[in-house]
Amino acid sequence: MIRYEYIVSDKQGLHAINALRLSKAASEYESRITLKSRKGTADCKNVLSLIGLGARHGECLEFIAEGEDENRAIDFLKGFLQTNL
Repeated sequence: MIRYEYIVSDKQGLHAINALRLSKAASEYESRITLKSRKGTADCKNVLSLIGLGARHGECLEFIAEGEDENRAIDFLKGFLQTNL
């Protein structure tokens, strides 16, 4: 299991487009990727679950990857998040 914390830099937060992009990116990996925020937990492969968190600008999010390709998944997400969220 690998954990990674990220602070949302997008002024609009985790809105629908960003959630869709994140979900598609997470779906590329076999590992289970979970997102924790102060409002709860979401499956990163589920768009509605991500949107339901309502993560806002400046909020700290914790990503947790568990599985065979967890290292590759977290490495990819680090770059993805800095570019998209």
